[in-house]
Amino acid sequence: MKIAFFFRRLNQGGIQRMILNCAEYLAHNGHDISVILIKKEGEYLDILDPKVRLITFGNTKANSLYKSFKAILENYKFDILFTASPPLNIFAIVCKLLTGTRTKIVISERNNTLSLFLNNRLSFSKVTFLGIPLFYRFADSIVAVSKGLSQRLATIALIPEKRINTIYNPAYTDSLSQHMHDTIDHPWLVFKQQPVLVNVARLTKAKNHLLLIRAVARVLKNRNIKLLIVGDGPLKEMLQQEINQLGLQEHIELVGFQLNPVSWIAKADLFVLSSDYEGFGNVIVEALATGITIVSTNCDFGPPEIINNGEFGYLAAVGSEEDLAAQIEHALDNPMAKEKQIKRAKDFHVDLIMQKYNDLFASLTVS
Repeated sequence: MKIAFFFRRLNQGGIQRMILNCAEYLAHNGHDISVILIKKEGEYLDILDPKVRLITFGNTKANSLYKSFKAILENYKFDILFTASPPLNIFAIVCKLLTGTRTKIVISERNNTLSLFLNNRLSFSKVTFLGIPLFYRFADSIVAVSKGLSQRLATIALIPEKRINTIYNPAYTDSLSQHMHDTIDHPWLVFKQQPVLVNVARLTKAKNHLLLIRAVARVLKNRNIKLLIVGDGPLKEMLQQEINQLGLQEHIELVGFQLNPVSWIAKADLFVLSSDYEGFGNVIVEALATGITIVSTNCDFGPPEIINNGEFGYLAAVGSEEDLAAQIEHALDNPMAKEKQIKRAKDFHVDLIMQKYNDLFASLTVS
């Protein structure tokens, strides 16, 4: 099959990582795979598999986007086009309706769209939310990355839930296993003198790092710990100010974006996710793959499903620094069995998940 994945750019993020995993797997299994980017930008460009064709828009001005996309569709004649965010989903559907292309449009919902809509300022992306009920029904297929997200999307899009395919992200890969053993020279991990917690997430409002920092401050009243926050984003300066104001510079460090954060997770004692909401939560699977014990907020939608409502990790109330601190302390005293964690991670192995995508794509291209 001739399959294309369509996104804005390959900057850091769970969606971008998923695109890389899917594209690489399909390319190595005999399919003709392309990644279409509006702009040739992003930290992940350097690790795009050479078997995957990279296509970028000829013109990125707003009034030329349709023309650029139309030219790509007409030139390459893909069997399947896979998109991964509401604005791009709607853009692809509209382009198909206008051009009459025979390419099958598979749209995917990978974020907690309603929470994004309610919690962010007015923007073009937010306005496109209003188009979901109007346009999503014209997609050839719809994928959501968690059961909770499928249910929510059916309500938002005003379509039957049976039209939505729930397919978890292929977050466990062979590359992930290899990078667990990468050397990390951070002194807190090399010369470990107390438990080290690690968080991996973009520094944005939805990930609620303020909650995590304040919860760690509470834990420090009872025991000595360290926290490494892996990631970058617009809230970096504000978070550093909070760390400084609380006098936690010796206990919490923002280490910035890391191309393979699993190597940091593998050397820590506890992984903590403090998000207000998620669509799936690739990093939870990556943490499970290392065997580490996990604490996550019980947020909609992915993390509780991945750790099966507490079977493979500890859940804290969303937005509660008291409960998050308590769960961190409980987890440090009661680590989970490493083998059990790793076995759960394999439920999200690329081989298992991509077979579901193979079946879906094949069903759409049957003549």
